[in-house]
Amino acid sequence: MVSRSTGWTGRVLLGAVAVLVLLLMASGTASAHARLVATDPAASSVLLTPPARAVLHFDDVVTVDAGSLRVFGPGGGRVDDGTASHPAGDGHAVAVGLAPDLGRGSYVVAWRVISDDGHPVHGAYVFSVGSDRGAVRASVLAGALATESGASGVGAVAGVLRWVGLAGLLTLVGLSLLVAVAWAPAGPNRRVGRILWVAWGVALIATAAGIVVEGVYGALLPLGDAVRPSLVGEVLRTRFGRAEALRVVLLVAFVPVLAGVRRGPGGSGRRPRWVTAGVVTLGSALVVATALAGHAATGTAPALGLALDIVHLAGGSVWVGGLALLAAVLVRPAADDRPAPPAALARTVSAWLLGAAAAVFVSGTVQAVRQVGSRYALIHTPYGRTLVVKVLLVALLVGLGAASRRLVHGSWGLRRPPAAVDSGAAPDPVRAGRLSRTVMAELALVLAVVGVTAALVNDVPARQAVGLPFTASVTMVGVQVNAIVDPARAGIGNEVHVYLLSAAGTPEAVLALDAVLRLPSSGRAPLRVALHLSGPGHYYATDVVLPVAGTWTLTFRVRTASGDLGSASVLLPVH
Repeated sequence: MVSRSTGWTGRVLLGAVAVLVLLLMASGTASAHARLVATDPAASSVLLTPPARAVLHFDDVVTVDAGSLRVFGPGGGRVDDGTASHPAGDGHAVAVGLAPDLGRGSYVVAWRVISDDGHPVHGAYVFSVGSDRGAVRASVLAGALATESGASGVGAVAGVLRWVGLAGLLTLVGLSLLVAVAWAPAGPNRRVGRILWVAWGVALIATAAGIVVEGVYGALLPLGDAVRPSLVGEVLRTRFGRAEALRVVLLVAFVPVLAGVRRGPGGSGRRPRWVTAGVVTLGSALVVATALAGHAATGTAPALGLALDIVHLAGGSVWVGGLALLAAVLVRPAADDRPAPPAALARTVSAWLLGAAAAVFVSGTVQAVRQVGSRYALIHTPYGRTLVVKVLLVALLVGLGAASRRLVHGSWGLRRPPAAVDSGAAPDPVRAGRLSRTVMAELALVLAVVGVTAALVNDVPARQAVGLPFTASVTMVGVQVNAIVDPARAGIGNEVHVYLLSAAGTPEAVLALDAVLRLPSSGRAPLRVALHLSGPGHYYATDVVLPVAGTWTLTFRVRTASGDLGSASVLLPVH
């Protein structure tokens, strides 16, 4: 009997591996948020003849609609033909036709596209025809368009849906796996059954709603426009949308399997083989689909990144499912539920949780090194700081898990004979109460970890984020100082642009503007930035040398036309 069971389990696992391989082969490589790499016309260029169209090139496939690329003329009106598309079928590029009679002056190109990972990316830049007169005013408009974020709250709703959906999916996959495989002899438990169906419903509703909300999130539209079918179609053309649609299909296919798990074992004391096979196969496919929706497979060796994310999610599902099973059976069990031997259950689940923790730790560590790459990126990027929070929460979770294991093995005897373990003898009530409280604390903490993990999906990976320009804004003596340092790296070739705006948002002319760089920790003398006046309210400096990496202090001093003198500083991380 043992050999037949072992052979059957091996065949099920081999089938799950085959499903994983097929899904990985069909997925291709994944990228993070798309980045703009080139434009035609080029940013800040002055053309002698009007261009026929504007073309933007990205480092990843992007999805477009009629409003993805807009061009505004010197008077503020639209001068494009509203037909944004992929030129020559190139998914990495977006183009829009322009009016044939563009006059002299400065124009603003504003773009908004959806990355292949489902995240919206947008921005704006300026080019001129014949003369750069009006470039400052155009730069103000470009700055406003580049920072527009759509309706407030839509991003929060999308984030909550990702968190809830991930929590439901991990609970469904992990709990059904443990009930079907690790705790197969157990009879039906109504509380466990209710948790499984609730987790399934939450995962299905959150996934379907996430596809709909992602459309308005990517289009920077209010939540009321979520019912537009065209927006859903745009999302479904992205890798994120296809992966989420696959998740919906797999969740629907999970229904008969879940019903089989809920019914419990038959007269032989074992569940039907198709139930176990369905749990392992469909659960594995759900994990892969979830991994495909994220941006873990970015950077070097994307196949390795995707494999690591699959292991990470699989370990997390076992961790969440194991805690849910312990909480359902040990914390105030219902009188109408078939009791489970608490000692044997705790020992079995504890072993699975230990393996899950090891998988989460190893895969998460390797993935963090890939996505972060440096201590600078860990400290100075939203992704890195969010990752630090996740690591601290996981460390606390591991500590609580160690306390639970001590209660399990210390109270119920790790070295008892097997017969004593299977007897179902009642544990020490005091230690059992402590274990229940510890399990509930672990469950609450693991849900917090899932929430932080969902937040990481929305952040640009740290290794990519450090390549973005540094931006800062300060206000002094009624003047708003907006600074851009690109690429903010140690060495030569850095550019500094400073835009001065009045309280009304118009370019502000001042008598003098000075900028000084200091690195207090190095003892170096201050470096004066040689700013040149480009136009009203716009100063720039090229080939700025930042000798070493570190957190520099960039200080601005402004003297206004009325004689007021102001000073303000910002921290400039140089990598």
